[in-house]
Amino acid sequence: MATVPESEPVYYDPYKVEIRTDPYPTYKRLRDEAPLYYNPEYDFYAVSRFADVEQGLRDATTYSSARGDILEIIKSNAQFPRGIFIMEDPPRHTVHRSVVSKVFTPKKMNALEPKIREFCARCLDPLVGAGHFDFVRDLGAQMPMRVIGMLLGIPDQDLTVVRERADASLRTEAGKPMVITERNFDGAGFEEYVKWRATHPSDDLMTELLNTEFTDETGTVRKLDLEEILAIVNIIAGAGNETTNRLIGWTGKVLAENPAVRREIAADRTLIPHAIEEILRFEPPGPQVARYVNHDTELYGKKIPQGTAMVFLVASANRDERRYRDADRFDIHRDTRAHAVFGFGIHTCLGAALARVEGRVALDEILNRFPEWEVDYDNAVLSSTSSVRGWDTLPTFTSPGARPARPRSDAATVAKPSEPAATAPQPIEGKWTVTIKGPTGPMATTLTLERVGDAITGTQEGQGQSSAIRDARLEGDKLVWVNEVAKPMKLRLEFSAVIAGRSMSGKVKAGFMGSYPFTGVKE
Repeated sequence: MATVPESEPVYYDPYKVEIRTDPYPTYKRLRDEAPLYYNPEYDFYAVSRFADVEQGLRDATTYSSARGDILEIIKSNAQFPRGIFIMEDPPRHTVHRSVVSKVFTPKKMNALEPKIREFCARCLDPLVGAGHFDFVRDLGAQMPMRVIGMLLGIPDQDLTVVRERADASLRTEAGKPMVITERNFDGAGFEEYVKWRATHPSDDLMTELLNTEFTDETGTVRKLDLEEILAIVNIIAGAGNETTNRLIGWTGKVLAENPAVRREIAADRTLIPHAIEEILRFEPPGPQVARYVNHDTELYGKKIPQGTAMVFLVASANRDERRYRDADRFDIHRDTRAHAVFGFGIHTCLGAALARVEGRVALDEILNRFPEWEVDYDNAVLSSTSSVRGWDTLPTFTSPGARPARPRSDAATVAKPSEPAATAPQPIEGKWTVTIKGPTGPMATTLTLERVGDAITGTQEGQGQSSAIRDARLEGDKLVWVNEVAKPMKLRLEFSAVIAGRSMSGKVKAGFMGSYPFTGVKE
């Protein structure tokens, strides 16, 4: 389906469901038409080109993290407990990050690979032969949390509650900003574990946090206090679950839509690290990060005033044609050259090494058991969060006979000879211009219909592709048909329209994306 050229200025709303479902057309318009964008409704600026995102994230003097790294948090003026190092500026940030960074080294994270494989096996082995598995519910929501539980010393039986608490803190009502409360940051749910571990030391991160001595920003040599430990543990548990969870979900979707690439990776596992980097670039779990503007600055000849918020559109930067050739194409052989997923500068993600090894091992173990899969889009659910983007569920069929057969219309039963139609057949044959009011604006397609007796066939063209329609039938003045498209993603579009002479109007159900109105005019 092709997007009709827009005469209206580009509009970006990070909470708008239609944009979040497929933000990339909007991102492209932002990069080309408004590289510095201002949203007056929510009072924030945004940059979308790779060079601007990289430069801004490296400039911790102009763009501060001390008021938060999520737009809603910055706007809330919330007070944070000490220890949330991703929401601190130097010197406090330097102190707290240095304590945690001693654990999250690439060497130590890579040493976790045998345990990560074990966790993947526990999740995946019971599903072999079932014909289906959910990338998120069966693996993405399980394995990363078990790894974090192992690092923090949290018992397996408590991990579900921990994961649900972390997920709830990021959950938003569709189309609306996240509601911020002090409970987003306090880490109170971990207090019992911290106090128990203080008297029962072990070889885990919690024990190390309790016993590490450091010199704080005042020059005092001390250990972390309870408030700081709870804040740090809360951040690790939340970020450690969300990022890899979303990465695993996108791995399932992207490789399902690129089966030739999936088979290439299955045949040559040395390509897995390249694949994970390209998946991160192509569909980053964290599409944006925000900063507080510390002092007046200027970009593209426009003043950005002190006290406002700047949103860095990481997902847009990763699709910037100025940085990557053919940026909208998934290519595991490209040079990803330091994509923007894990940030830049002093706030580069400490968990990057862990996310990479988890993503790499997960894909390897999935391919060991399920070399082929197809996404069940009818039951896939995109998450409702503003700070991360990914799937709540991504069910797949892993064997040819696992997908239930779709009921197909039998032309002989559409109109029974013994039950004559109440009205004369509508003249539907010919070409129709069908315009869908989609999430990124009007999208035009050409629908060509033919009818032989009661049987209706035809094609629908748009976005450089043409496909035969299916299950078409006309009942009085109501026309329904199905079109299955492959770009920009595999999707089953179910159309239902009322015909009135040379025009039609109705709705199209676009799988997990919801329903959208459309109109049609006969040529």
